[in-house]
Amino acid sequence: MDVLLFKPKMHANARLSSCILISCMFPLCAVVGALTSGPVIRTATGNVRGQVTDIAREFLGIPFAKPPVGSMRWSKPQPPDPWSPGTLNATARQPACPQKYCYKFLPNASCPDISQTSEDCLYLNVWTPLDANVTSGYPVMAFLHGGAFKWGSASLPMYDGGKLAMDGHVIVVDIEYRIGLLGFLYTGDGPGGATGNYGILDQRLALQWIQTNIDAFGGDPFKVTLFGQSAGAQSVFIHVMSPPSNSLFRAAIVESAPFAVPYRTKDEARLLATKFRELLKCREGDFQCLLNKTVEEINDAQQDVTFKITGGKLDEYFEPIGPVVDGVDVPMQPMAAARLGKFRKLPLMLGTVTEEGRLFVYGAWKLNLKRTEYEAALAAIHPSHFEEVETEYPPSDVPDLRDELCEVVTDYLFTCATRNVSENILKGGNSSTFLYVFDHATNGTGGWGKDTFCEGHVCHAEELAYIFQNSWVKGTPDEGTLSQLMVLYWSNFAHSMNPSVGPRSPLLRWFPYSPGSKTIMHFKTPTPECITQFRKQQCDFWDTVGYEL
Repeated sequence: MDVLLFKPKMHANARLSSCILISCMFPLCAVVGALTSGPVIRTATGNVRGQVTDIAREFLGIPFAKPPVGSMRWSKPQPPDPWSPGTLNATARQPACPQKYCYKFLPNASCPDISQTSEDCLYLNVWTPLDANVTSGYPVMAFLHGGAFKWGSASLPMYDGGKLAMDGHVIVVDIEYRIGLLGFLYTGDGPGGATGNYGILDQRLALQWIQTNIDAFGGDPFKVTLFGQSAGAQSVFIHVMSPPSNSLFRAAIVESAPFAVPYRTKDEARLLATKFRELLKCREGDFQCLLNKTVEEINDAQQDVTFKITGGKLDEYFEPIGPVVDGVDVPMQPMAAARLGKFRKLPLMLGTVTEEGRLFVYGAWKLNLKRTEYEAALAAIHPSHFEEVETEYPPSDVPDLRDELCEVVTDYLFTCATRNVSENILKGGNSSTFLYVFDHATNGTGGWGKDTFCEGHVCHAEELAYIFQNSWVKGTPDEGTLSQLMVLYWSNFAHSMNPSVGPRSPLLRWFPYSPGSKTIMHFKTPTPECITQFRKQQCDFWDTVGYEL
């Protein structure tokens, strides 16, 4: 099977192996001397002891910031205090950041155990190949999880980086960051309040930690690729267009970013904060009142303010909480940045899956969607061009129009918005851009938990199982081959900033997206292929009516 996928190529830092087919408060209780086995790495703040599995070395729960608790809630993250001369036991995942109601809105595999969450959550996990050492110089893949900036965790089993590290000959780092209003509350720019975008600042501090420490794990700090999915992908592009992040990575992978969902302006974010404060019965200017509230009180008020008060706009349904355009850390709206060329010119991979909208539409409408509801949804999606949208996506004569609405949401928020960003990136002079579409529904059942409407469909996040190889219910030979190829492209991109060049060369070459060819990698079974057009008519339509309302 390997012969069909790639031809081996010598690599100075790795022993080639054939791909395997895969169907208490810190630091007091964490720095211990109980473990005497396992690799020990010296970091800038102290030694960490990991463990060795049959596929990789792993170092779990390494703090990259002080716990954002007490008076440090809603403050910029600070580097952790040193724990030397003790050794940190980095063999267990740390709690996810606080969240609630995740299981109600996302698949079970995307949600942490609510009992295992904590405000003390700014940790990262590192996986390395078994033979990594200080001279290895492996490229680094730093991952940002999705979850609408409200849910999810870097420590979920589905994001375990061991297999990717082994098969890709890379270092994998999963980064936790603050989410919800604990991560993105904005009350104003003055002192004595919340200035927002703390989750983005957490991510940046973790990337700085990589620059300082990853060479001790066998990684090359000059070969960092930042990648993420959904809200994680949006975060990746924020760092691409944010100058303070410029020196922290050299390439980026953007998976299923809903580019057409705008971030809040400062005025919109202040309005949200006002309603949030009122629900918590905290007077304006009394920031200490907010600091005194429990995580449970904050989560409940957050739920009320985002779904009962401000849930009238489409973007607020998809992402009621998230980044605030502040002119610095989030300089502007992403689609505007692409159009105006206000982004860092670096190698990029961007892509979507073919049924992105299904998870959201079927999650919002549990029963049949009638024609009047379909039309109301179209009006919410693009009120200024409602008639044109309905003409392009006319309702069929069926009792349930959810599938039709899925198509609209997928094209508008994801597929066509991503194509539009890619086109503008090319116009901005970024020639090293690679575009893909993932088009395979996993065989077998049970992987989507309660969201059975995604069984047999290519739902949002479907491709993650093929990159991390941790979530398959039952992998078929074709799915194994598809996964091997995707791991090859993703890791090659980390090695060389070109998915077709690396320790192993794929037989199917993936060419850059260019004005002439507009090549797109079509990931499907039984055989992926390169295509030059995907949803052209629909994307030409959305380019005409526009994405920014």
